[in-house]
Amino acid sequence: MPRLWLANAEEVLPEADPFYDEFVRTRTMRMFPRFLLALDPGDLLVAPLPIPRDYTEYVARLLGLGDPGRLALEVRGRTAPYSLVEALLADPEALAEVRERTVQGGWVLEPFVESPRVLRLGEETGIPAGRSAVELVRSGRIGELNDKAWFKAFAASLGLPTVSGEVAFSREQLQEAILRMSPLHPDLMLRKGIFAGGAGNTHGSALELLGRVPTWYAGGSVLVEPFLDISSVAGSLAWLGPTTVRFMGIDLQVIRDGSWSGFDYPHPAGIGADRIREGTVSLAEELHQQGARGYLNLDWAILRDSPEAPLLLECNFRHNGFGYVTELAEKYFGPTWESLVIASREGLPTRSRSAAELLKRLSDLRLEGHPVLLSAPGGARGAVLTSPPEAGAFSVAVFAEDACWVERALERVEEAA
Repeated sequence: MPRLWLANAEEVLPEADPFYDEFVRTRTMRMFPRFLLALDPGDLLVAPLPIPRDYTEYVARLLGLGDPGRLALEVRGRTAPYSLVEALLADPEALAEVRERTVQGGWVLEPFVESPRVLRLGEETGIPAGRSAVELVRSGRIGELNDKAWFKAFAASLGLPTVSGEVAFSREQLQEAILRMSPLHPDLMLRKGIFAGGAGNTHGSALELLGRVPTWYAGGSVLVEPFLDISSVAGSLAWLGPTTVRFMGIDLQVIRDGSWSGFDYPHPAGIGADRIREGTVSLAEELHQQGARGYLNLDWAILRDSPEAPLLLECNFRHNGFGYVTELAEKYFGPTWESLVIASREGLPTRSRSAAELLKRLSDLRLEGHPVLLSAPGGARGAVLTSPPEAGAFSVAVFAEDACWVERALERVEEAA
């Protein structure tokens, strides 16, 4: 059935946070073009900004999506707090087009993240939300899974290993927790309960953190934890479908300048993988039984001194980088995608000012007789442009059965860009 895709990624961020506006403008708003890659023929993407036509044409060719002019609908007049759903409900022209496109029925809403706002849109348009149980979404339980503090307590109640520490819910509690923990842990990590991409984290000594709290803290929950000696962060992925749970795999998170910037799949280290898989499946099955549906993405800390005992850090219960790239791999390469090696990178620098210019730079690249760039259905290996150039940066994913080919292709792409 056709899906009305909602790029409502801003709803996973705390709207009251002083860094919300900057984060939405500089990070979240740039990622919306990538949702084109999630479309199947006949789907429609509702986006907060115009997507460059040259990039839309590229994705349409790559995935055989048909007329590129029919793939996306821009919602106009968005202002703070940037809610895509609120803006759509306030845009008569956009709503009219949605109703015209979906008048024959059979459509479902496919949001980036399920929320009460999405349920309201479904009620207004008559398009069912169609994933998790309505009571879980309306009560906020789905949103709570993306709250690090709530999720940590939930995971611990199921016996899953989490990081020690405290949770603060006010400025006073936060300052007291820092002072209480600092004698045993001279270096502490603070993690805002609701934020994404590592932007809600800060660490340092008690004195340093106490100096930051007045401008850094803006309400809500904060986890106060020891700063761990982490050798890597692994991400695990499970799909909670209509009737069953499917474990998708484990990746190695790539961190640049303190922020998430992609992943490598599969995770190269086997130590601790069994515990990650077991923990992911047990958690997924518990949530599935409660009525949750969709992608469950978990982050695990691999400690340098005990790699066999990974600790669960947080949950992303929504469409996510690992999910949308592996979904693209399955869509393009078929059921054998799980045997592929994947390198996904975001925020790579480029001299190109447009997707067309960047695609031209990449079109002549060849490696071992294969074109590096995938630009049409039927390729055996190659790179996909997962977001167009914006402010001197772009995103790409490289797929092949050979890790060396992937590494060399990624290097060639970065050099040419």
